[in-house]
Amino acid sequence: MRSTKELRSARAAIFIGAILTVLAAAAIFFVMHMGDNKNLSERERQALAQTLYFPNPSENQQIGETESIVNNDPDHAVSIHYPVFGIQAIDLQVLEVVEDLQKGHREQLGQEQQTTTTDVQSDLLVDYQSYMAGDRTASMVLTVKEQFSTWSNARDRTIAMVFDLLEGRQLGLGDIFQNDYLERLSEGVRKSFQASSGNLSATETEQFLAGTTPDMDSFQNFALTTDAVRIYFEQGQIFPEQDGAPMAEIPYEDLAGALRIRTEGPLLSVGAAPEVELTEPEPVAVDPDRPMVALTFDDGPHPIVTPRILNLLKQYNARATFFVLGNRVDSYADVLQREYTEGHEIGNHSYNHASLSKLGEQEIAFQVQETDERISHLLPTAPVLLRPPYGAINDAAREAIQKPFVLWSIDTQDWKNRSSGAIASEVLEKVKDGDIILMHDLYAATADACEVILPALAAEGYQFVTVSELLEKRDIVPAAGQVYTHATA
Repeated sequence: MRSTKELRSARAAIFIGAILTVLAAAAIFFVMHMGDNKNLSERERQALAQTLYFPNPSENQQIGETESIVNNDPDHAVSIHYPVFGIQAIDLQVLEVVEDLQKGHREQLGQEQQTTTTDVQSDLLVDYQSYMAGDRTASMVLTVKEQFSTWSNARDRTIAMVFDLLEGRQLGLGDIFQNDYLERLSEGVRKSFQASSGNLSATETEQFLAGTTPDMDSFQNFALTTDAVRIYFEQGQIFPEQDGAPMAEIPYEDLAGALRIRTEGPLLSVGAAPEVELTEPEPVAVDPDRPMVALTFDDGPHPIVTPRILNLLKQYNARATFFVLGNRVDSYADVLQREYTEGHEIGNHSYNHASLSKLGEQEIAFQVQETDERISHLLPTAPVLLRPPYGAINDAAREAIQKPFVLWSIDTQDWKNRSSGAIASEVLEKVKDGDIILMHDLYAATADACEVILPALAAEGYQFVTVSELLEKRDIVPAAGQVYTHATA
């Protein structure tokens, strides 16, 4: 029989062994779950930075080059913009989401058309924000606005995805948070809305409290920015549907101990675009007595198609006008700056190709001003002319935009037919002096068509001028709110 002293020693040994076992298990858990998000070595940081696509980073687009899917159909407007990161596994996941959105919109259109005998019009507008948290975690947020003429109001929603850039995989709540994180997120969300809500009683409703309870379903749609977690909710989830798709922001310092990943040590600095010394374009003599046309290109810049077109224009000593989208210029700043230095005119084509006639005054102002500002960061001047997407103008747009509106006299339909032969024929069979010709520098077929159009028109004696040059040589002084489609002698 053991003595009391022996029993105590045995119990102490068992207790110490149990402590060591718990510590060992905790260490294994830490290695398994924390090691995946370890500090990157300098070599890993450099390799990752060289792999990724970085535009001139702005506050809300910190990573990824802008890819666009745009049509020019005012009855069924589609404008989709999403980031390409440069990591195939991630880019395929993003593309799958985009394709699902397109498919869902087409299916919904079919359903809406079955409910009425009248023609159904539709709009799908998708844009994005992208953020870096730490040196290996990135978030993409798609903002989706969908409208059918059979609906009383547009529907807004947000799709957020968080990625580990080193591993190329999407992260869920359990990868990002730990401990009592659901309670902390619930508390943070409620605190955020209580601080920002003009109506405090809205955060005391049964709907709000039920939608922000500490369970995983409440917080699945989230993103990580440089300094905060953002939680996105669906229309009608926590507030009435007419309030849109709300978002709550929780600073990282309010989540101390609940974060499993590192959020400090950015992979790149977000700031102003680097200063580039741009050479002023050389003036070109234009003979007012000879026929002239203004070639115009919408929806760019594009990293491949636009340079092809620029090479052709240079070959024929031609000037053109590029109506650019504001959310693409940071991704392809070098192309935009080449357009400017080679003497082409830069016009405003809105920020993300929204139909201006369907927006409110503040939304219209954003579309124009944000585009002007982004261009002004990269060029020494802001656009003078504006081409409204889909050619859609109403009285509200005229009042809100203090710029001349430029439409066209020849529409090549290049966005629709994607045939270089059809594009070229549309121009060569209809062209006359003073025409403004609409094309888009997103499509290879358009560049192919320019290989036919430019030499053919040059052989007929046409001069290729910017829209402003065309108006000037025809003694037309463009005025804000006025619409210009051509300028004949």
